Parts: sequence; structure tokens; C-alpha cells
Amino acid sequence: MKVDIEQCRENDLIKRIISQSGLPIKLIKILLRFSDSIYINSINYNVIIQDNGAKLLLISTKPENKTGEFRTIALSNVLYKLRDLEKENNDIETKIKTEENMIQIIIKIA
Repeated sequence: MKVDIEQCRENDLIKRIISQSGLPIKLIKILLRFSDSIYINSINYNVIIQDNGAKLLLISTKPENKTGEFRTIALSNVLYKLRDLEKENNDIETKIKTEENMIQIIIKIA
């Protein structure tokens, strides 16, 4: 999988991609809140928009920037945020996979 490192560093660019995705407004708001949580926890990430959702690819934790290496606290905070979003919004489905030492979070409207 090809990862655009410059895009990973630009939270505003990722938020623009989400905002202009054409996804339902509710999902856009959820994705924007979740992307803020990822960014605040100093995780390099990227987003791929799909028909009824998005894939967020967690790459590494700053400042090490080694693909597949994450600080436990940062990753835990992001996963707790995902859990909370799923509890608050019973119409979204989430799934987590690993891909080439990165964590892929899939969020879809049910």
C-alpha cells in the first residue's frame, strides 16, 4: 500500500478530504471528530474515502515516525474514542485490521 507521508502530516488536508467526500453529514462529523482525536494523540495517519464510509490508516506515532510503531497511551486513547463513537452512534459499524504493519480502521454507515 502506498502512503502519502506529506498528507499524513497535514491534518487540515485530511479534514478537507473528509469534508468534501460526499458522505452523509453525520458520518462526516464523526470522521472529523475522530480525525482530531488521532491528530491530538500524535499519530501519523491517512484517510481513504469509500462509498459508504472511510478507511483511516494509522501509520506510526510521532516523533519516532517508524511505520508500525505506536505509543501505547496514544493508541489506547484513539481506540477508546472509537469505542465511544460507536456507542453514541448505533448506526455506524467499525472494524479494525492490520495491513503491512499499520492499523486500518474502517468506519461505515450501517
